Amino acid sequence: MYKKLKFSKSIISTSILFLLFSILVIIFFNQITIKNTLNNFTRYDSLLINKLGQIRGGIQRYVKLKIIYNPKAFKVKKSIDNYFNDIEYYLKQYPQIIPNDYLIEFYGHYNSLISLWKQIKLAKKEKELINFSEEAWKMADNLTTLMEKISEKKLIKLNQKIMFFTILSFSIIVVLIFIVYLMVRSGLEKATITEPMTKLYNRFYFEHQINYLYEKFKRTKKPFSAMLLDIDNFKQINDTFGHHIGDEVLKKVAHILQEESRKTDMVFRYGGEEFIILFPDSKIEEIKKVAERIRKKIEQNIQVEKRIITISGGIGEFNENMPSIQHFLRELDNALYTAKRTGKNKIIPI
Repeated sequence: MYKKLKFSKSIISTSILFLLFSILVIIFFNQITIKNTLNNFTRYDSLLINKLGQIRGGIQRYVKLKIIYNPKAFKVKKSIDNYFNDIEYYLKQYPQIIPNDYLIEFYGHYNSLISLWKQIKLAKKEKELINFSEEAWKMADNLTTLMEKISEKKLIKLNQKIMFFTILSFSIIVVLIFIVYLMVRSGLEKATITEPMTKLYNRFYFEHQINYLYEKFKRTKKPFSAMLLDIDNFKQINDTFGHHIGDEVLKKVAHILQEESRKTDMVFRYGGEEFIILFPDSKIEEIKKVAERIRKKIEQNIQVEKRIITISGGIGEFNENMPSIQHFLRELDNALYTAKRTGKNKIIPI
């Protein structure tokens, strides 16, 4: 089944640039997302673990200094209070640090540690301080271990999310690259089968399509038709007004041919000022009106300094009476020149 290709070069190039830009955006935001997620998941976990470790060691040091009445104990006590204040700040500002399924366990240990720290600060006896110190070390160590466990599980979930997002991004990029490839390939195919000035299909593609219709006819016996046309007095237009005006006439004729032909028809620049239209699955009776409509539209709409531009043409149907494609094209050419010899501005059937 033949397929008409309708592409605009500007649309293709813009679309390709947009898709390539989309790929860059996806890669960029993928990196940003991973970076931000890592920061959110690990930054405050590390800070909290660090503070708990400082509290664990700080309480031990504080108790030792307090027992020997070393004045440095006051400075250590102040530092430990600051560590607790920092933890309170992190927990308040970033509640997501502690997942919901660990809230009870974490705050149970943490509140017990705070309560024990208050008792240590009030304790006077050496034995009491030592007992409290050992208990506080265990609590702080348990909290640190718990936070490390929480952080590890969060990292596992993070890796799963990153893997999912990476696979998703990779899949999207692959799809976009494939789309770009198809568009580039389609654009190259379009460039090889179209004629640059009129944007119509070229003769190379005509040969391909008419052979396809011929092979289809041999299988199905469905006829197809064609119209070969030529711009009347085109050499005079070039000689009188210049080739740039002649080129404009060619473009206008091409535009009308495309505009007035049916969706299933294919319009080709056959060579010079000659054009040919293929009408798949159509008998000659069906295309006579189309051919006449095209002739009138050109006559009524294209002028060069009040000189009316007209066309002459031959139309015909390829059927079982035609021995070959070459014979069919010769018959169309004969009909075209019959129209030329008998007054021009007319369409002659074969």
